[in-house]
Amino acid sequence: MPSSPPSSPEPGPARAAVRRIGLFVLVGGASAAVDFVVFLGLTHIGLVAWAGSAVSFLVAFAVNYRGNRDLVFRAGAVPGALRRYVVLVAFNWVASTGLVALGTAVGLPGWAAKLVSMVLIAAFNFAALRAWVFKRR
Repeated sequence: MPSSPPSSPEPGPARAAVRRIGLFVLVGGASAAVDFVVFLGLTHIGLVAWAGSAVSFLVAFAVNYRGNRDLVFRAGAVPGALRRYVVLVAFNWVASTGLVALGTAVGLPGWAAKLVSMVLIAAFNFAALRAWVFKRR
């Protein structure tokens, strides 16, 4: 009598970490695309780079929060997560705007300063989202 195949085990911690990082990159890519396209559009119509960055960063808020909450960290309704996320976004907004202002002040084109700020903010965000925003208490 043939036996049924064993059920597939739950993914191990390494596989779960790779999955989480992959989804974080996907959600971050979608957020970054929204952020960058809005930034380019605003600077194209004449807004200075730092102001365009400030506005475009805020526009990408919803894509990033829901994607990270629902897909990356599968956090659902973690008490206080939205409040902590808003604090993180406020910090990131100031940091992003400041990094773009600093980059353009030292001679980088606005788009290059924006890209540098996006990479630095993304690395910081993964750690903060995992350890603080969506951490189950």
